[in-house]
Amino acid sequence: MTNRYEELINAFEIKLRKLFSEYKLLQLQNTQLREELDRKHNDLMHAHQEVLELRKNYDHLHMAKNLSGSEEEREESKLKINKMVREIDKCLALLDE
Repeated sequence: MTNRYEELINAFEIKLRKLFSEYKLLQLQNTQLREELDRKHNDLMHAHQEVLELRKNYDHLHMAKNLSGSEEEREESKLKINKMVREIDKCLALLDE
């Protein structure tokens, strides 16, 4: 009878050690995945910033092209610039409040 209990205890200890080992492995994988997620998030933020910068450069280039174009294009560009200046003035007014 005692021998049977010892076998059960030994089997339980083996299963418990295996479970603990798998738990440690999963913790390690979880840490690695979190680090990879952080890297991917940083890469995405960097790419987003680059897209915003490229968009801004495109808008500037487009505006410069319009200023050197026909009278109608120049007038359109002036209107856009005036609109941007008004928006900036509104923002400054909000900041002063």
